[in-house]
Amino acid sequence: MLENPNHLFVTCGQGLESLLIQELAELGFTQVREGFRGAYVFDKSFPAIFRLNYCSRIAGRVLLPLAQFPCYDQKGLYKGGSSIDWLKYLPSGKNFAIDANVSHRQLKNSLFAAQVLKDAICDQIRAKTGNRPSVNVKNPDVQLNLFIHDNQATISVDTSGTPLHKRGYRQESAEAPLQESLAAALLRLADYQPHEILLDPCCGGGTLLIEAALIASRTAPGYLRQKWGFMLLPHFSFEEWLKVKTEVDALRQAIPKNHLFGIDINKNIARICQGNLRAAGFLKDVLVKQADFREFSPSILPTMILTNPPHGKRLDNVDTLIPLYRALGDFMKHHVSKPARGFIFTANTPLVKEIGLSASRRHVITNSSVDSRLLEFDLY
Repeated sequence: MLENPNHLFVTCGQGLESLLIQELAELGFTQVREGFRGAYVFDKSFPAIFRLNYCSRIAGRVLLPLAQFPCYDQKGLYKGGSSIDWLKYLPSGKNFAIDANVSHRQLKNSLFAAQVLKDAICDQIRAKTGNRPSVNVKNPDVQLNLFIHDNQATISVDTSGTPLHKRGYRQESAEAPLQESLAAALLRLADYQPHEILLDPCCGGGTLLIEAALIASRTAPGYLRQKWGFMLLPHFSFEEWLKVKTEVDALRQAIPKNHLFGIDINKNIARICQGNLRAAGFLKDVLVKQADFREFSPSILPTMILTNPPHGKRLDNVDTLIPLYRALGDFMKHHVSKPARGFIFTANTPLVKEIGLSASRRHVITNSSVDSRLLEFDLY
């Protein structure tokens, strides 16, 4: 039996579900339920879709379920996919793509399941219009999502379009960049507040600093984006969207001076960081210096250090990173305005002992399928 679900599903990284629930509550969404890698929000209104997409710093996508139905095999998937009126969601001349996540005895291959749904969509539209819509996996006009688990299929339209972590400020990437939504999650775990003086001694492309600047300035993470998946939904109103956007943008505020600092030893990486800051509109608010933090004494002592140093997984050999991690520990001991807090995000457990400080808390996070730790240090 085909059902029309009464919820949205907001995705997030594995292990960040509770943080997402907290954020949703702050955004005014109380009718929610935690799910796997996301949360169900029991509000399908356009204002909810707009606010979730524009304001959530942790979310990956906002999915609008179109149908749920029992799915026991290929025929069941094709039939369920054919039951949706696809002309409502795929305007003439627009292409689409399907992101599939499938756990099923008969449909073991997610790509195959996506192909079955694609055939159902194309066959229906061709029968009605005489034209077959095209697929564009790299930059689709309409992004669809297929989720099958325990013989239950859910077909959703992605109201975000481009994943929400792509804020629009990253002009160039440093090696192994931190995803924007994960950086925002780390800042939330660290309980970062705008009045704190934050220093990132291994700032790379500046993602942590830019996300901190967005938080401090109360700027929506979607501020720079122009294109959204919800703009192709039936009954979309640009006036309603502009009303929500204007209301959120009115909350923006200036960042306190001399509160955000970054250091990177690599001259080219420091340049990339400054370019990203310029694109984000925060070049004057964040001071970035090309230097070796081991030989650097900040003129303004930070009250908070948060950094994502090389882990030794993709960038460097573990042994070569031992001096770096020892130096980070020494830096936190001697170059902060005490009492202060320090945070190091790493996926390399053996290097943790080299920091030379005892972590007061350890937050476990999955980063690109790798178990990582956000280590918290109380500095007195």
